[in-house]
Amino acid sequence: MRLVLEYDGGEFCGWQRQRGRRSVEAELCAALESLTGEPSLVCAAGRTDAGAHAEGQVVNFRYRGRLPLARLGSALNALLPPDLCVLSAEAVDPHFHARHLALRRVYRYSWCDRPARAVLGRERLFQVWRRLSEEAMAEAALALVGEHDWTTFCRARGSDGASPRARVRPIMAAELARTGDRVDLQLTGLGFLRGLIRGLAGELTEIGLGRREPGDLGRLIAARDRRLAPKPAPARGLTLVRVEYA
Repeated sequence: MRLVLEYDGGEFCGWQRQRGRRSVEAELCAALESLTGEPSLVCAAGRTDAGAHAEGQVVNFRYRGRLPLARLGSALNALLPPDLCVLSAEAVDPHFHARHLALRRVYRYSWCDRPARAVLGRERLFQVWRRLSEEAMAEAALALVGEHDWTTFCRARGSDGASPRARVRPIMAAELARTGDRVDLQLTGLGFLRGLIRGLAGELTEIGLGRREPGDLGRLIAARDRRLAPKPAPARGLTLVRVEYA
């Protein structure tokens, strides 16, 4: 089975199950177990950070329940909390794997840059109190496209591994656009290392506020030195938009 999920990550510790904490994975598995009467193992296309959101997270699992597939999505939604929803549920080839077969993942990072605090949608925006230069940010973002070693901007150790090659990934597209007092960065890549997008968003914030030059982003990437990176941007501005497959 393949599910497409939407969730507000504000009250979750992230995708992955953690003892004593509320996670997206744990809530979904509890609902599945309630329907099937047995534990379910699920695999997600991406393990979103604590506080990050999803509009199109993809999950696969083996379904052994008796409920007709056409009713599975609505049945799960009746059991899931208000901040987690199944958008679609469909049968797929047993060999489908949400993470390994993904061709592209699309993420968006969003800022609000007005002097009055954001109210509507504030849980999905990083608010800065001065106007950002989207021109400088867009110029800097050109350096993101291509295959790079992201050591400067991602977490150096952990599940991504300590090998330098483990931190080399391609970004296929980087688009930055303004709509009113909102600025959005959309990144498309094969996969993103833990903390990478928030690290890049932190640097772009500094550039947008005029504290750093657009060319500094490319120089920091080339330096491959985590000590040079600015403070990461908060997770609330980050959303997994969609995952694409062949």
